[in-house]
Amino acid sequence: MNSLEIPEGGNTPHILFDPAVPVFKIEGKSFPEDSKEFYRMLIEWLEAYKAALPPSFQLNFNLFYLSSSSIISVKQILLKLVEFQSLGTAVTVVWNYDEDDDDIKKTGEDYMKITKLPFQFVVND
Repeated sequence: MNSLEIPEGGNTPHILFDPAVPVFKIEGKSFPEDSKEFYRMLIEWLEAYKAALPPSFQLNFNLFYLSSSSIISVKQILLKLVEFQSLGTAVTVVWNYDEDDDDIKKTGEDYMKITKLPFQFVVND
């Protein structure tokens, strides 16, 4: 399976999903013009990756801005991870945030409550 890498854009995060290194990353700011379309590629990639039934992987989020439409799209990605978990894949979400960014931290906490996925909260240096 091929990796998926999308460079960071003016309003889009850097994406790196490489099946050879099961630590995937979404980093930067997220307020694309059409977040549903932007994140569609990630959801499709995860759907294809599900066929490999990996034993485990980690998804690292390091977002410092999320638009309201991006919040919905990221939730869809996390719900896709719930599907992996239901198939026996050990999934870990690492939610990075700046110490003084209560909004991003709370967004991660809300996602954790909604999805019941194991989250690790990490304060950026």
